[in-house]
Formats: sequence, structure tokens, C-alpha cells
Amino acid sequence: MFLHSSALNSTPSLRHLHKSTALHTITAGAAYITRSHGTSPRRTDRSADEMGSYSPPDYISLLQASSNNKSLTEGMRLHAHMLISGFNPNVVSETALITMYTKCGRLTDARAVFDQMTEPNIFSWNTMIGGYANQCHGMVALELYCQMQRTGIQSDGYTFPCILKACARLTALQQGMAIHVHVLKSGFGSDVFVRSALVAMYAKCGRLEDARQMFDKMSQRDAVSWNAMIRGYVQNKLCEEALKLYREMQLTGVELTKHTITTVLPACGSMRDLQQGKDIHGYISVCGFESDIFVDNALIDMYTKCGSIEDACHVFDNMSQRDVISWNSMIVGYVQNECFDKALDLFSEMELGGVKPDLVTIAGVLPACTHLAALQHGKEIHAQMVRNGLKSDVFVDNTLIDMYAKCGGLDDARRMFDTMSRRDVVSWNVTIMGYGMHGYGDEAITLFSLMKQTDVMPDDITFMALLSACSHAGLVGEGWQYFDCMRQDYHITPSVEHYACMVDLLGRAGHLDEAWNFTKNMPLEPNAIIWRALLGACKNHHNIELGLQVAERLVELEPKYAGNYVLLSNIYASAGRWDDVFKLRKMMNNRGVKKSPGCSWIEVESRKHSFIAGDRSHPQSEEIYELLDSLAWQIKEAGYVPDTNGVLHDVEEEQKEHLLYAHSEKLAIAFGILNTCPGSPIRITKNLRVCGDCHKATKFISKVVRREIIVRDSNRFHHFLDGQCSCGDYW
Repeated sequence: MFLHSSALNSTPSLRHLHKSTALHTITAGAAYITRSHGTSPRRTDRSADEMGSYSPPDYISLLQASSNNKSLTEGMRLHAHMLISGFNPNVVSETALITMYTKCGRLTDARAVFDQMTEPNIFSWNTMIGGYANQCHGMVALELYCQMQRTGIQSDGYTFPCILKACARLTALQQGMAIHVHVLKSGFGSDVFVRSALVAMYAKCGRLEDARQMFDKMSQRDAVSWNAMIRGYVQNKLCEEALKLYREMQLTGVELTKHTITTVLPACGSMRDLQQGKDIHGYISVCGFESDIFVDNALIDMYTKCGSIEDACHVFDNMSQRDVISWNSMIVGYVQNECFDKALDLFSEMELGGVKPDLVTIAGVLPACTHLAALQHGKEIHAQMVRNGLKSDVFVDNTLIDMYAKCGGLDDARRMFDTMSRRDVVSWNVTIMGYGMHGYGDEAITLFSLMKQTDVMPDDITFMALLSACSHAGLVGEGWQYFDCMRQDYHITPSVEHYACMVDLLGRAGHLDEAWNFTKNMPLEPNAIIWRALLGACKNHHNIELGLQVAERLVELEPKYAGNYVLLSNIYASAGRWDDVFKLRKMMNNRGVKKSPGCSWIEVESRKHSFIAGDRSHPQSEEIYELLDSLAWQIKEAGYVPDTNGVLHDVEEEQKEHLLYAHSEKLAIAFGILNTCPGSPIRITKNLRVCGDCHKATKFISKVVRREIIVRDSNRFHHFLDGQCSCGDYW
């Protein structure tokens, strides 16, 4: 099971450094060597032979300085000087070389020095094992530990913490337990550092009871012990226990370290315990930890997860230095708190500041593009990722597919999917879901057939995507087939979301009695999503009697959700029951329920332009309304007749037409026609479901202006072209 050292980067080893190769490093290194001695500078233009050699203590002292400064160049010069001068190394100087190379991240060179040692001592072994453990080469560390045991050298109080750290990072429980036995046999069972390492190992491997038992039996505990146990709770998502233990630690008087702070703050974020987080922030200020970049990054993460975006911004803005993690935390925080525009603005600021984004940045900012339907922004970020040479992974590729699909670039999403070297279940799910939301049910089914030919097993999300695709395309028979298939062939128990998809599928198809019976007989308690899907179907198919029964249950579940009242209002209005419409409005007012205004937006040249119904605030309003007047005349000439059924006002038909005239999506479409190249697609996003009249009008507009118009509403995509919609009027 253990790896060999050849698994590491193959870097040319200084063990084989030839004398002529080293000569050129000596001249430059001599000045450094003399400066480190505190003596006067010597001439540095002499040959290596003229420079002479230094005593073992000199070399060791200088190598320690290189290690402390992590100065690889100076350390290599010293090594070269040792080789050329004919210095006869001993175990101490060789161990100093190993230490220097490991601290500078050059494990291959450190191993080359180690392998040529005739009799490495325990310090040499510990340094090499610790180097591998600290640099995430745990398997090699374990192999070397076993090799040390075979030599008969006894482990000490430094060996065990190093090798236990390797086990923890590998979550290698069996090896960790075996080393625990070695600890007890070697007499280090009461050593505080070793016990702390055991606590950390058991916690990381998910054995929290063993970790806590080890912790509780410690006769003395230092900050490392407490941090290890707190971190174990956080890693295992037991954040309440982590905070409880943190409070106990405070009572003991053990000094909190920066590691304590960066360990416990994620627990506050996960628990959304803003007050505890602010208390810790106060302690940070008192102790002077605010200038520490790791502490600041942890604070930003905590505040954003607690929804306190202003506090996060304050920490970020006052940081004396920032790394890519700082920017990532703030960008992801904006996205988590639905400040999508600010996330994109900060990403641009990051670029201007010369900070190179990494894959975490890309995966963090793309959802902002997805939510805003900012396709151009998303394409630019994707292009920048390629230009910067960032090698994508499956997670980022999946995020890109999702972004392209939800921004209307379905062809781009499919190209992304087809070029992936490796796909996981999420890759298939987001692509199937993309076809479904665009109304391409047959394509979603075809892709699922391809998925079955691979070794990737479908999961519950796969079938949710399939059922949703069938619903949007009216594929009732296929929907039933997949609902049965998931249970019988894949042994997946349907969740309430799967039942909601089935109710939506049956309701859209007009099978209201079947949908009603399905809802009443389902083994789970129907939630608001299921009742809302059924109410929407009652509205579309004008079934007032059933609609009233469903609405009654829905309002009980969600008395403050305006969408439920709007659906019921539509049912009343379509039946001409205006008194009931007015009563419903009065009920909404009494309950403080407010309907969200319809808003549509369009991205032009990476800038978002938003509109609400009747909006005249845009600088181009005069041109927009002039074009709307012209379009209204043209589409009426082409056969358009306004659909006033969705107007929830008891007014004359002419006034109803006037109310429909300036709906937000029509304003956005007019703006798009004015400001985009002729023949190019116009992409609109709306926060609510597109109304019947706008759907009808957009079909005619696409025909008279000869443009493809892609509209993403709250439910799905509509592709309008040459007077037709991709939904086939089934929506």
C-alpha cells in the first residue's frame, strides 16, 4: 500500500551535482556566507578554489539561517560549496541539509541527501518523515516510518506526531491505530504532543468518541490539544459541540492562539451564530490578531455565512494584505447572500488589482453569472480561465455547464459536456436538467440513454431532472416510466420533490383528476411546491372548483407567499369573479402580503439593463416606447390579438390592452432590438413567469424583426423564432 519516493516530483538531485556545475554558484554565494558570519565582505570574484572551506559549525549555522528564511538559493550555494571544498559531511551537517531542503519544499533533494547517509540518526529520520507529512505526501511518510522501524531505530516524541499527522491527512485509521500501539509500547502514551496528535488523527478519521476519550484522559492540555478536539468537531459538522468546547477552553485559562480562532470561526459560520462570531472578533482585536491574513479570511467567511455582508466587507476593506483566499471568500460571500452584481464587480476589481484568480475563484463567481443570466460575463470568465492556463477540474466544468445552460447558451453547455475528459453524475445531471428547462425533453431522454451506457450510476437528482424535462415537454407516458424505473431498477425512494415533478407533469397535461388523486394518495405529506403546481394547473385549465380546494390548503401552508394569491386571483379573474378578486386583494393587504413587481433585464456589452412594467427611467425610454408603438402596429398587422385574460383589473378591454403594452419583458425586448446587432439573438430574463400576452406577442415580434428571442422566466426557457416558441405553447 505504501508509495515509493519516486512518486514525488522528479527533480534533478544535488547529490549528483558535479564540481563544474557548482562552480558558478560559489562566487555569488561567498558574499552571503561572509555576511551571515558578520565579518567584513570578502571579494566575490575569486575562484572556488581560492575561497577555502568553513568549519562544520559554520556550515550548520548558515544552513539553519537558510532554513529559517526558506532561502533555497542560498542553501543550494552552501551545499555546492560543501561539495567543492571537499568538506567531509557528518550526520549533523547532512541533517541540516535535509532540514533546509524540506523547509524550502524540495523533498526530492532532501531525500537524495538522506539516501546517501551511511548512518542516519533519529533526527534525520524525523526530519525526512516530517517533511513528507507536512507536504501532503503521507503515503511516503508511512513507508519511510516502516523502513525506520526495520532499521531498529526507536521512535521518539517527535516521530509520532509527524507520522500521526500523515495518517490524519490520509484518514488512514488502521495505520493510525497501529501507530497508537507503537506509542504505548514506546512509553510515550502520556506525552502531551503525542496525545494531541492522536486526538487529531482519531477526529480526522471520524472516530470522535475515541478522540474525545483521549482528550478527556489527558492530565494536562495545551492549546494544541484543545484546537485538535475543536477542529475534529468542526470537521465532522458537530459545530455546536465545537462551540461548547471552545467556551470550556476559555474557562480553563489556556491562552487562545490564532489557530484556535481560525478553527472555531467556521463553527460560528455553520451555526449562523453571529453574536458568538462577533465576540470572537472582539477578542481578536484585543489580542492584536487582526493583522493576520488567516484570521481575517476566517472572519470574512464567518460573517458572510452569518448573512452579515457589511461586517465581512469591513474586514476585507481594512486588510493590510490580501491573498487569493481573501478575494475568493468575499466573492463567494456575495454570491451566498445573493449580491450577484457585487460579486461580479469584485471579480473585476480583483483582476485590475493584478491578483490571479484560481479555480476556486472561477467556481465561486460563475453562479453570479448564472443567477443574473449574464452569459457574456460567463464567457469572459471562461476565456480568462483558459488564457491564465488554469487546468479545469470536474467541479468547475460542471459549474460552467450549469452557467451556460441557465444563461441560454445550451449549445455551449453541450460543447462543454462533450469535451470533458471525465464526467461524474453531476455532469450528466446538469446537462439533462439544461435540456429540460429549455423544453427539449426528447434530448434529455436521449442523453439519459447515453448515461446508462457508462459506468456512472444515476442518482435521485438524475430522475428529478428527467421528470422535470418530461413535465416541460408534456411527455406523460415517459414520466411515469421513469418514476417507476427509479424505484424498481435503481431502488431510489422518491422524495417529495419527485412527487412534485409528477404532479406538475400530470397537471400541465390537463390530467387534473389524476394529479389530485396522486397527491391525496402519496406516502409523503404534500408540501407547498406540490400544491402550487396543482393550483397552477387549475389556473391553466380553468378548473375553479378544484383550484379553490387546493388554494385553501396552500394558503394555510404559506399565508405570506404572494404567488399563491396571484394564482388564485388569476383563476377568479378568468371566470369574471371580480368580487372575489377584490376580496382576495383585501385579504392580502390585511395580512401584509405584497406581490413582487415583475422585472426583466438584458445584458448588453457585459452591462445589465433592468426594466419594470411602465418603466420610463431608462435613458433610452423615448426610443424604446417609439419602437414599442411601431412593433404593436406591425404585430397586429401580422395577426396578433392581445390576450387580456391575465389582467387582474375589472376595466374596459382598451385599458387592459394599455396595461399589457408596457410589460417589463416587452421593454427589455425593445431595448435589445435597439442595442444589439441585427440578426443576433436577444436574451431576456424575467423574475416571474411570462404572462400569456407577452408570450403571444413575443412570438409575433420574433417574426416581424426576424430575430431569435430567448426568454428565461422563473420556470423555464422560451426560444422564440419566426413566430414559434420552443415550448409549443405548452407551458
